[in-house]
Amino acid sequence: MNLKDGITTYQQTGELAIVTSIMEDAAETDFLGNPTRRYRFVEGNDISIDLAHPHQYIAYRIRAIREKAVKHAWYVREPIRWAYDELNRQLSILHIDMGVRIPFEPVDWEKHIYKYDINPELLEWLRKSDDEITRAYHELGTVANYRLYRGVLSLIEPTEEAARREESQIRSEVMFDMEAALKHVLPYVDVTRSDREIVKYVNQSLMTRYYDAQAKRNGLRRLRKGGADRTVQPNFMTPLGTVLGAEIAEETVWQRIGGRQADFLRKLVEAARKDMVAGEMEKYGLTKDSCYVMTGERAKEISGLSYDAARRRLTRIRKKVYTRSPVSVAR
Repeated sequence: MNLKDGITTYQQTGELAIVTSIMEDAAETDFLGNPTRRYRFVEGNDISIDLAHPHQYIAYRIRAIREKAVKHAWYVREPIRWAYDELNRQLSILHIDMGVRIPFEPVDWEKHIYKYDINPELLEWLRKSDDEITRAYHELGTVANYRLYRGVLSLIEPTEEAARREESQIRSEVMFDMEAALKHVLPYVDVTRSDREIVKYVNQSLMTRYYDAQAKRNGLRRLRKGGADRTVQPNFMTPLGTVLGAEIAEETVWQRIGGRQADFLRKLVEAARKDMVAGEMEKYGLTKDSCYVMTGERAKEISGLSYDAARRRLTRIRKKVYTRSPVSVAR
């Protein structure tokens, strides 16, 4: 598919052919098997690859990000990392000392231990070869090693099943987020640019949108401080503290606030409580300590007042109850 024509059609009509083509290539193309793929030990050890169509460079970036994310699923295996080392030791004993032929090539060798990729195919072969392996241990091995082999295998099999489920979930999430990011980015592409410039722009923009989507999925927010952005895990205060921007004793607040201001504040606090329960905190700002805080915009939605009126009233309340310098209202 012609990249510029596909993007132009999407911009003008919303036709998704270019999006579908990119996402299908990202899911199905065997980029690892491309003979032109090689490391360049410059510019951050980047990888170069020659592809037939410009849109495939976008698909390749999506695929690379997906597989990088999948590697994080190793945390499922981390608590029993030692078991994988022990299984490799037992497989080496089976092969070297007992003469059991293992129909998989080791991916590494360290001293007298082969290191195999412990994958579904290897585990399936171990299940099918159970009688042969048991007989080899009884005739040529030791009871201690046989028990170790059985023990680590009983740990690894359910762990691998859990890891595969996690990897599948991660792949699905990445592809969902990348497709949404692609649909967001393509309308802003300048199709008068060269294919190379378009690919570079789309890939950079995809990264920004994708990481924002992942951060949101994981409950993270982008916080700007000191002229730089950083991603943080927001913290919750009480509903009252969220409205005021600081935790202040309730008796102090209600002693200082009365009348229409008290009614206004109670309405905001109740809405903040419901938002917290529902997990709907997108319209809240963040304090310098990364805590959720009511914005003037959210106060306007809750109260029905104009933005300026709601923000002024919230600012006056905060000034009354805050014992130190006044709190500025998040927009």
